[in-house]
Amino acid sequence: MVNINIPSTRTARHAKIVSIVERHSIASQGELRDFLIKEGISVTQATLSRDLEELHAFKEYSADGKRVYRIPDIVELADSDFGARAQLERWAREIVTSSQAVLNQVIVRTPPGAAQLLASAIDRAVFDGVLGCIAGDDTVLVVTTSEQHAQHFVSEIMNLARNSRSE
Repeated sequence: MVNINIPSTRTARHAKIVSIVERHSIASQGELRDFLIKEGISVTQATLSRDLEELHAFKEYSADGKRVYRIPDIVELADSDFGARAQLERWAREIVTSSQAVLNQVIVRTPPGAAQLLASAIDRAVFDGVLGCIAGDDTVLVVTTSEQHAQHFVSEIMNLARNSRSE
């Protein structure tokens, strides 16, 4: 696995928390904090608690009967007014005209002048497997960690755009 530097921003920390919770059965904040420390992210208990609340984390029973953290997908939260995700839903409804995956990258089209708004909303929303995006005038390039993540992102962004338009 490639070793990357992770900035100490809230967004980067949220993305790492989502990734850890998806890959491991995390039963406590202490356990999650230990995983974050192994990833080079130092966080206080109060900050971690706030992060989990902002990510709308909840506990549910796993297959082995253990209560573990789960973080809802962006699609599950799309109907709610939850900050960055709600803003992404609004922008998807208004400005996404098409989206297409090419290998591990996604091209999202918008009307002229709108790509920066969408890119900013994508950057603030937490998507597992999305490394970042670059915006031009009417095009956003989203770079993901794999072809599978790219396909998943296309499905999510287009579902947000379609579901919002059908209201």
